[in-house]
Amino acid sequence: MNPIDYPRVEWDEALWDETRAACLQLTNLPESGTEERIWLDSKPTRTMLLEMVSILDGMERLVSLAEKETLDSNPLLQNWLTSIRGLARRMGRSLEKVGVKTVPSLGRPFDANLHEILEVRNDSSLPPATVVEVREKPYRWGNRVLRVGKVVVTAKSVKNSTSLS
Repeated sequence: MNPIDYPRVEWDEALWDETRAACLQLTNLPESGTEERIWLDSKPTRTMLLEMVSILDGMERLVSLAEKETLDSNPLLQNWLTSIRGLARRMGRSLEKVGVKTVPSLGRPFDANLHEILEVRNDSSLPPATVVEVREKPYRWGNRVLRVGKVVVTAKSVKNSTSLS
């Protein structure tokens, strides 16, 4: 058949949806138009999200460093701490709205795709390579790792290691 003899296809909404669905299965593109725009412009967006995660870390660190005795004696500091907690919650919810989520790590096995080991501790009560402390939380953005977490893990068990004696 001559190419001129083929009927012309009109791109209606149904054909576009079918084509897009087929492409999504093959290339794992984002599923919504909003996610697609973010995905297409991901470098500046990723940089901004990493900045927001860093600011959230700072707010959480401030809250964790607050000393209870000082706060009890100073209502002004109590109000500041309450405000910082509120801002941290709001920023966390805002990040979740655009698909950024923390990855639970404490007590779970080490994952080289999600974690960077800062320290190894001996603890025979837990399985080897178990995360025992999270110093920086890992984050995912959709199905991608946005930031690896910095963690402390348990050492490999002594009985599994080989010796040359």
